[in-house]
Parts: sequence; C-alpha cells; structure tokens
Amino acid sequence: MLLQSYAIGYLGELYTASAQRDDALAATRKALFLAQQARSPDATFKFQWQLARLLRTENRAAALDAYRRALVALRGIRHDIAISMGSRNPKKSFRTQVGPIFYETADLLLRGAERIENPEQSLAALKEARDTIEQLKSAELEDYFQDDCVNLIKEKARGVDVGLVRTAVVYVIPLPDRTELLVSTPAGLSRRVSPATSDQIAAEARELRLRLEDELDYGYRQHARQLYAWLIAPIEQALISEGIDTLVFVPDGELRTVPMGALFDGKQHLIEKFAVAIVPGLSLTDPQPLAARSKVEVLAAGLSESRQNFPALPAVPEELSRISTMYGGVKLVDEQFQRSRFARQFSGESYTIVHIASHGQFKGDAKDTFVLTYEDRLNLNDLEKLIQPSQFRGAPVELLTLSACQTAAGDDGARAALGLAGVAIKAGARSALATLWSVNDAASTELIGGFYRRLREDSSVTKAQALRAAQIELLRQPRYRHPRYWAPYLIIGNWM
Repeated sequence: MLLQSYAIGYLGELYTASAQRDDALAATRKALFLAQQARSPDATFKFQWQLARLLRTENRAAALDAYRRALVALRGIRHDIAISMGSRNPKKSFRTQVGPIFYETADLLLRGAERIENPEQSLAALKEARDTIEQLKSAELEDYFQDDCVNLIKEKARGVDVGLVRTAVVYVIPLPDRTELLVSTPAGLSRRVSPATSDQIAAEARELRLRLEDELDYGYRQHARQLYAWLIAPIEQALISEGIDTLVFVPDGELRTVPMGALFDGKQHLIEKFAVAIVPGLSLTDPQPLAARSKVEVLAAGLSESRQNFPALPAVPEELSRISTMYGGVKLVDEQFQRSRFARQFSGESYTIVHIASHGQFKGDAKDTFVLTYEDRLNLNDLEKLIQPSQFRGAPVELLTLSACQTAAGDDGARAALGLAGVAIKAGARSALATLWSVNDAASTELIGGFYRRLREDSSVTKAQALRAAQIELLRQPRYRHPRYWAPYLIIGNWM
C-alpha cells in the first residue's frame, strides 16, 4: 500500500509539471489517502504538502487547511529529520529540505490577514504566521546542535514580546516576492511590508558582511543603506512616535551574518539611534534584568600567547585586568587557562558572568565550533556541561562573553551565525556577548572595558544599552570609526 502511495504521488507530480491540475489533484489525494491507510507519517507529510501547494493558487482556505495538516504531520517526524540530516551536511539541512513549507504557510496567513476586516481575527493570523516561522527556528537550532536542548529550555522560557518597555521586537520574514516585518512594541503587534525579496535581502547581506570586515572599504555604506531602506525605514517613524530606544531583532537566514547596528541611513548608523540586540526566536530567551550588580560573581579567562597556530592577543591581560578591577572574581590567564582548571572552577560555584577572551570559531558544523584554551579546545557541548548546571541550581549564568570569536562567512555563514545566535541557549546562559568576526586587540579591550564599566556604574542600564554606549564611544574615535572595529559585537538573548 505504501509503495502504491508513492507511485501515485509521483504521478501527481508529473501531472503538476505538465499543468494537468485536475489529474494532479486526484492523484495526490489518492496518494495521501493510501499513505494515511499505511500509517506512514513521512508519506502523509509529503503528500499533504503536495496537496497544499496544488490548492494555494485557487482555494486559499482549503490550501491553508492542507498546510496546517502537513505541519502537524511534520511535527511527528521533525526530530528524526533534523537529527538524520545533521549539521555535517549544510546543503541538506532542515531549512533547505523542508523550510519552504513554513514560509509558504506564513505567506498564506499574511496575505489572508490583509483581507480580514475583523481586527482580532487579523491579529490572530499575524501571530499564527509568526508562530509558524518560530517552529522553523526551533527546528533549525535542533538541527544545528543535534540535540533537543532548545525545546527543553523553551518550555521554561516566556515570550520576549511580553511586558516590553521602550523596546520593539522586529521579526523579519523574507519571502520570494517581499519581506514582512512584524513589530511588537508596548502598543501591540503591527505589520509592515518591504518590497525587497528574500534573494535581494540575502545578496545585500552577503555583500555587506564581506565589506564590513575590511577597514579600508567604505563601500559597505551602499549596502548598509539599502538594507536600512528595506528593513528600518518602513518602521522608523512608528518607533520614534512610541519613544522606542531598543530594537531586538529576530533575524532570518543571511541577516544573521551581519550586525544590524551597522545599517546606515546616509548620516547615521542604526546603533547611533537605538540599542540593538538579537534573539534566535521569540520564546528562546529569558527576558529578566541583570541580577543585583553589587553581588556579581565573575570568572574571566583568556589567552594572550600564540597557541595552536592562532596568533597572539597581547591586549588580553589588560582586558581581563579591567574586568577584575571592577568586579573581582576568578581570573585565568594563558597557562592558567587550561581545560581542566577552567572546568574545576565550576565545581559547586555559580557565576553571574563568564568572560572568555580567546580565539573561537563558529562554523556551519557545530562539531567544528570551539573556543581555544591554553592546551586544548572547548566545544559547545563542553560549555553546556560546565555552565548549564548553574541554571538547574537556580542561579544561571547571566552573561557569557566570547570576546574574540570568528563566525564563518560565505556559503556557510548563515548556519555558522545560527550557532552563534544559539550559543547562550546551548550553554544554558541567559545571554551572550559575542563577535561576528575577530577584532583589533586594542579596540576589543577598550570596547569590552567600556561595556562592563557602564553595567557596573548604572544599575538602570541594560546590557544592550551598555554595549551601544561602548560602541558609540569607539566609533567616534577617528582610528576606530569603521564598523570593522565596533560593529561585530552582539548582545544575544536577554538584552535587559
């Protein structure tokens, strides 16, 4: 019966390709019926999706129902798909194989929201579209990390768009013919549409990322300005009218590889107008203010020496000394920063901030992602084993800082940046401060010192605001005005 289902289903595909729609519908419905009779969740998903695509051009309501049923079927096999594809083969990732169904469903819902006159029903359609893309983001992280840590933590989290104060959450949904911007503010959820296609967004993001890393290249402004026009200009006046001072982006695809603060309106960068943070998803963070700052416990570690063919970072001792002067705590430098000794620091101890100033790399395969120690490397699983127990003790790490990491660009960039975006979740920290690319050693020390100083001196300052102030201080210095120096720093997760 199952073989018959697939045979008839593939016949339906041939009918579709030759524009024989009625025959295609009949064959697909029969294939779906046989798949259900055979109790095959894989075939049921495949042909339910095939049916939805056939219906979408003529019967939106029926198509939407078919898409919803397909997503329900996918839910039962999602974990198996994510694990079987694995991060070792980015070209066959969960996103590339089944990601389109989430965007197609969201597209139908968003188009339908335009035609719904009842405000409550229209709002419900917008939320369902956003929640549909959220399912994809959760699956992507599970796919990248090859475990279900995201889903376990998600159960304990609440939405980042709840209880917002002077903050807007910008949810970006690139589609083949436009880009949807769903913006949550204290006033509620609103929608704006940008004419940029998903391909245009991706192309500009790739070009911007390439140019941002070259301090002699000011051609980045052309691409930063174009992205600003597409993503910020449609919502800017509404943000100003509400008195918004912080933007929290939920980026998608190639947008994960660029620092949103570097977007440019022709006169100012976005960071000069707003504090900026990113979150990998709406419910994948724990939006709580930083705990009592007079009782902060810090573990600071780093390498200044050249190790394992990585260049020296001579300013690291100064960076760690500044942090220790402000907060005290434990400091491990160079030979002290060995894997075993670093691990022993977590035995029975709970730290508010864990700061690592050492080379790190985020790549498309999570197994190739690591942070360098004196004699070894810490991968993401290692960090999780060290940091996550404090979460279970009720004293989670508030901030994990990786101040010298490098995130892959190019074809692998979006997946590598996905790993960066999910590092706090994977490690069990409430938030992370990390870099998209390696930064000038002296510039890093200055910016990091400014960030921690502001957190220490003003208990009302959020992490995103402290980073913004430190970035502005750096960019106003002529030698560091290029985004190469100040832009790669990202607050990830809990920005408060």
